[in-house]
Amino acid sequence: MKSIGYTLIAAAIASLGGCAAYDGAKKAQVDGVGTAQSASVQYEFRAADEMTIKHANSEPQKFASTATATDKVFAVMGMPSLKAAPAGSFTGTQLRQSTKEETIRYMSTDSSRPSSTGKDLEAIGLNAIGGDVGGAGMVLSLVAGSPKFDPRVTQGYVVCFMPKVDGQDMAAAVAGCGAKMEAMFAKTVVDVTKSYDLPNGQFRLGKIETTSGLKAAKVFMGHRGILAADGYAPVDRGGYPARIVAIPVGHETTNGSASGSLFDSMVLKTRGEVTSEQLAAALSKNLPKDTAFYLPDSERGPSAFY
Repeated sequence: MKSIGYTLIAAAIASLGGCAAYDGAKKAQVDGVGTAQSASVQYEFRAADEMTIKHANSEPQKFASTATATDKVFAVMGMPSLKAAPAGSFTGTQLRQSTKEETIRYMSTDSSRPSSTGKDLEAIGLNAIGGDVGGAGMVLSLVAGSPKFDPRVTQGYVVCFMPKVDGQDMAAAVAGCGAKMEAMFAKTVVDVTKSYDLPNGQFRLGKIETTSGLKAAKVFMGHRGILAADGYAPVDRGGYPARIVAIPVGHETTNGSASGSLFDSMVLKTRGEVTSEQLAAALSKNLPKDTAFYLPDSERGPSAFY
């Protein structure tokens, strides 16, 4: 019975917002890209050459003055803004497997941009991210699909700009980022009543402080599907040589999720009472140095702090 229960739980989780992308990332790591240990948590990460996060940060990004926190985090991930490319026009596959030229096209409104150079990447933040985006060219260059497979609205990420340190490898950077993420959630989500460790990560039910007092929050901290790349921190973060690490995170908003009721009835039973904005605001009070994040919300739009 225990085996059957966990199988059903896994099925429920797989259909929760963002978890389809976690599974896709797991499949992309069948050859074993790398693991990192932080305290009792083991993380699996992908550090391949053909990922948007690597190409987008091969030079320090400089953002437009109008760029929002969400725009900036998306840019670091190598993803287009939702203004430039509506939900459903970008996929987890593109996030994990794209060339440098494709990444530039995703992040630029001009799909006819010539092959990539350092100047191209420098211009991304000025021309597309937070700028005057028409988006028609980009939308045509992306594969249309269902919003439920778009990582910008179905899952979130904590992003770390880990300074390169002599003698430390990518695994050390991933472990360091994982420790920062764990600390941020531990300080934010208090009075934890339930937590469940699963292959992809951990679900945790507790409370967060809001302007209306303590409210129930259901959060997810990923242990797999992590993306990592050598590159540079953005200009407004110092432009230093860095290892960029992105760890999947998620939550259940007040409006629930497609399979939230199944997961609730089997395990957590209680639905989160907070919106993505409320959770983001609470997390931001404990945001570690050299980090940023966004949380998904398919109805209201992502909430981010940078």
